[in-house]
Amino acid sequence: MLVVAGGCRKKSTLTSNLNAANKVAMRNVRLYYESPRMLLGSENRDVALPESPGAALPVVFRELVKGPRRGTTGRVLPRDTVVRAVYLLPGGTVLVDLGGATLTQGWGTGSHEELLAVYSLVQTATANFPDARRVRILVNGAPAETLGGHISLSRSLSPVPALVEPASR
Repeated sequence: MLVVAGGCRKKSTLTSNLNAANKVAMRNVRLYYESPRMLLGSENRDVALPESPGAALPVVFRELVKGPRRGTTGRVLPRDTVVRAVYLLPGGTVLVDLGGATLTQGWGTGSHEELLAVYSLVQTATANFPDARRVRILVNGAPAETLGGHISLSRSLSPVPALVEPASR
């Protein structure tokens, strides 16, 4: 038992050192989910984020995939969605690689639901990271035509303010 307890202490010290080196602190982020008006509404959340945008982006997207905490907004991505990787490329393109059984097998959803899912990713990235200008979505590491059969993912997508509730902009 002493060996196990000693190992846990070292891991805690390592985590603390990594958090300090990466300047991890609680920061407020805006996550976008479906509002009762069938637009994207924001939900503010405090999240422990590294200072570097490249390291913080995956944390923010994983938080988005968890779903909303408030009952006034609705989930936009399938429950089994996994954030495989996220990169901020020079020039402002965020590359987000999603996975999960539903997206891999083909998400049978409607066009409106898919539209809000895709643009929740775009809006969340561009609202929280000043260098993020557009988002390119991959599924399982490869370019995807679509998430659910309706919205083309053949190019990087820029924010569409008309999809966001005025109070959430």
